[in-house]
Amino acid sequence: MDLASPPLKGAGTSFGAFVARRVAAVVVVVLVTPSLTYLVFGSLREGVPVTERASHLPGYLSDTFLHLDFGYAAKFHKPRGQVLLDAMPVDVALLLGSLVCGVAIGLAAGLVGGARRRSAADRALAVGSAIGMSMPVYWFGSIALVLFAPQSGYLLQIPFLSWYGGYVPFADSPLRWLQSLWVPWLVLAAPLAAMVYRMTRASLAEVLTEDFVRTARAKGLREKVVLRRHALRAALSPVIGLVSVNVALLVTNVIVIERAFNLPGFFRVATIGQFNGLGEGTEPPVLLDDVQALIVEVSLLIALTMFAADVLRAKLDPRARL
Repeated sequence: MDLASPPLKGAGTSFGAFVARRVAAVVVVVLVTPSLTYLVFGSLREGVPVTERASHLPGYLSDTFLHLDFGYAAKFHKPRGQVLLDAMPVDVALLLGSLVCGVAIGLAAGLVGGARRRSAADRALAVGSAIGMSMPVYWFGSIALVLFAPQSGYLLQIPFLSWYGGYVPFADSPLRWLQSLWVPWLVLAAPLAAMVYRMTRASLAEVLTEDFVRTARAKGLREKVVLRRHALRAALSPVIGLVSVNVALLVTNVIVIERAFNLPGFFRVATIGQFNGLGEGTEPPVLLDDVQALIVEVSLLIALTMFAADVLRAKLDPRARL
């Protein structure tokens, strides 16, 4: 009997077919979401029916969307598509870094809580997870900057802490790049880590009663090995599903943190003020081209991250391919 995972019943379709379906879903999301933005926001701005705006949709997809031709950004003296490409590495680094930190911290805490249920450590982690889920990331980041920033901290100036406007590209200095991002990563990871901890703890409680876990223990394996190599793998599927459905929330928090730490991602540099003042003779404060470029990036980041999570989950648990 394979001790690495529990026996699976009702396995889904082949892994290749599942991946193909998910790739098609990514393409649909990345095409449909910007198209809806073009139709709705464009019709509101120009005061025309959506059906009339729809007649220009093929041209938008073939010219503007595929070539990232969102007009000229006078503020940066370059095409807006180039601004998006220049700023996207910051957005991607924030998203991936916070995902890795949140999942790693949550899994580690979940293992402790699952192995020592109702212990002092488990209760402390439960309180910490409640704080992590309820604490606004903008407030958390602002407190870290105000109290501990290396140049302006009122309580204690920590030398290697990230600070406001201190971003340095990776190509210029990998160490300074890490310094500018590690605190935003942890701030963004806090709510995700709290959710992952709770899901991991709950999943382990169910898995530890399964026959394959009892068999592993009966063979004389150490409890740490049973937890990490066997029980955790079986408990990962719902955890990955939780991460997948919270990607959109994480991207929203990335937008907030970029402004809190003055990071040069596209979420900060885009002109996306309140969508109002669209009456006749009024200059709209929202640049539609910026909104379209932003939606393209957001839909791409969310779709690709959810795709990776779904593929990983399907690889670990064939039942998720249904």
